[in-house]
Amino acid sequence: MRTEEISPPGFLDLIPDPAAQDRLLLGIRHFGEPFLLTVSLSQGLGSSDLWLDRGRVGKARLAEFRRVGDRVLFVVRNKHFLTLGDPAAVRAGDESFALSVLWSGPVLREEDGLVIVDATELVVADHDHVAEHLHEREQGDYRIDPSASLPLVADSRTGPRGTRLPALLTFRGPGRGAAVRAVAADPRALTLVQQLTFLRLPERPMPARRYHPASGGYGIGYADHGLIGRAGTQVRFQPRFRVGPDAPAIVFQVDPAIPEPLRSAVVEGGNWWQEAFTAIGFPDAYRVEAGGADFDPYDPDVNGVVWVHRAGRGWSLGQGLADPRTGEVLHARVRLGSQRVEQVRALGEALLAPYGHPEETQRLAAVEELVLARLRRLAAHEIGHALGFMHNYASTQHSEPSVMDYPHARIAVTEDGRLDLSGAYATGLGPWDHFLIAHAYGRFPDEEHELAALRRTAAEAGLVYVTDEDGHGPEAAHADGVPWVTAGGALQALETILRVRRIALSGFSRGVLPPDRQTGELEERAVLLHLLHRHEVTAVARLIGGVRYAYGLAGDAGTGTVPVDAVTQRRALTRLSALLHAEQLALPTAVLDALTPPAIRSGRTDQYFDTGAGRVFDPFAAVRAAATLVTEPLLDPARLNRLAWQHATDPAVPGVADLLTELLTATWRRDDPVPADVPAGTAVQHTADWALLHQALRTLDTDTLHAPVRSQLRSTLRELATDLRQKDGDHHHEGAEFLTAYLTDPDSVRLDPPPRLPPGAPN
Repeated sequence: MRTEEISPPGFLDLIPDPAAQDRLLLGIRHFGEPFLLTVSLSQGLGSSDLWLDRGRVGKARLAEFRRVGDRVLFVVRNKHFLTLGDPAAVRAGDESFALSVLWSGPVLREEDGLVIVDATELVVADHDHVAEHLHEREQGDYRIDPSASLPLVADSRTGPRGTRLPALLTFRGPGRGAAVRAVAADPRALTLVQQLTFLRLPERPMPARRYHPASGGYGIGYADHGLIGRAGTQVRFQPRFRVGPDAPAIVFQVDPAIPEPLRSAVVEGGNWWQEAFTAIGFPDAYRVEAGGADFDPYDPDVNGVVWVHRAGRGWSLGQGLADPRTGEVLHARVRLGSQRVEQVRALGEALLAPYGHPEETQRLAAVEELVLARLRRLAAHEIGHALGFMHNYASTQHSEPSVMDYPHARIAVTEDGRLDLSGAYATGLGPWDHFLIAHAYGRFPDEEHELAALRRTAAEAGLVYVTDEDGHGPEAAHADGVPWVTAGGALQALETILRVRRIALSGFSRGVLPPDRQTGELEERAVLLHLLHRHEVTAVARLIGGVRYAYGLAGDAGTGTVPVDAVTQRRALTRLSALLHAEQLALPTAVLDALTPPAIRSGRTDQYFDTGAGRVFDPFAAVRAAATLVTEPLLDPARLNRLAWQHATDPAVPGVADLLTELLTATWRRDDPVPADVPAGTAVQHTADWALLHQALRTLDTDTLHAPVRSQLRSTLRELATDLRQKDGDHHHEGAEFLTAYLTDPDSVRLDPPPRLPPGAPN
């Protein structure tokens, strides 16, 4: 083959092979030059449970080609261990951590400085660890079928910045996993398209910006064990695109698969960041635009916003692939899940019940605007991740929320008691977002001191920052970092959402569902409303045993960890306890009378409550779920341990016994009668009583409670058993016997598992 037949020179050359169209030949001229190896999926599996989506980007690794005699090796290294400095230091670092040779092949021939190899086996390999991923998620053991897998030679591309090598991979397996069976045409043969990309590192590295924990950025980097001294071995950067007069604009192209008017909403929301770039003196540095018919998000030169379809509720993601030496973002991709449209529309319809209403046209228009407003914010959020920024779950404490927060629809109530969605989602950036851009992308003559001044100004302005691990899960303790809550203080937000919930449930009818949908779906809409307050409950619970702190360095000024004041903790406990009253837990009769089982071939999904009543809706299950919203977070062992210590140091803070006593006062020791207008009010209250008792005993059964905390819990429950024996009625006597039996011999009683709560996020 003559060199005239070789494709235009790129990082790697693609060599035509007329004799074998399914054989991929590469021409290599750069040996020993590290590049960024990334793996994507352009043909996904389509399951929200498995995350093998169209547009998925796997973890990046450093790779290089090496020649050893007549063979070529494809070598990867862990980019989290790098050593810089003189040749001896670099050699020591390279030889201290194992490399991985993922492939080797013989040199076929050499032409005009090119070393030509058959890279078919390199490309037709499971670089994204799909088989391992499926095994870990209990979908079975899958293996690549070589007879049904091949490189897509005609779709391969190369250029100065990188090379992209797609391959069609077919995974054979048992096909018995529920998730793969739900989406695959044949779960025994899963065919995906993997995009293997070799992204060249810049010859002129961008100056790195040192990461600071209070910056709101991702802290990426590596360990350099060649460093000595008090700074340690960890090197951390702020990931960011290159900006400035000599840098190209940061452009995100939006997938033309997104239909209008949704696509325009994505472009509009993504372009909110322009305001912040303009404010730091780079008005032309950034833009979002609609992609054309040739939109290709796997092209290294394209930052793409990809429209992803999945079965089930799932997350959207924004990712930036960065130069591990400096943090420079070289390529970015955003995945927007299309099912978010359905989720938000369902919420709007459940709230307004538009169908068949005299104001149907106006209400449906409000629902559509709700969807568009949410997509604008979602686009800004995910592109924000690609720009280098983390979540901030405390921005509801700011004057305007950050797009990097998780927003719940802010539903207003008009003077005449109607629900108003017109301001459900804030428009534009908040002050925290301007800070993010200034801190990551601003230019400063004295960078270290001016960035420190910028952080001080943000803190003095009340821009609290709480991110992922401190905002999610029952063990999260920061009082201000709760996602999916509405604006304002937690206690006031709870009152507002409870009022909205009451109004929406009182107006529930078949009008919450489009008239051509089967009536079984009414239950999904009822679940949305019944648990509408779930995130505000989490926020109020976070006040109890809660603390506040800030991220920083040891040399920064700070206050350490400060407990929430005792008065606020007691107010929060009283308010949450009241939610265990039957009148807060029971669904209205009109809702219960409207619900029917799902139609044939339309079974219950995870958006429904579980039922112990056969095919029909189970009101007991709904009561248990709403009670669990309160009891599970309040009786979390980590919270009780924190609370016990806070009470020991400040007796004004409620202790473990105080917390459980307050909950018992609202349930087993409730003295006032259940209002007569509560459907099956006594049965509802008794269900809540038992839900609390089982949760308390499950907590007592854990091995994470400290001994004094466990003792207080047992003592309070023992007092309850004594009290219940002295009350009239089988309900109280059964409770006393159950408690006594457990406290005497835990193995003698069976504790109910907590009810499954339908997922409430993403919203």
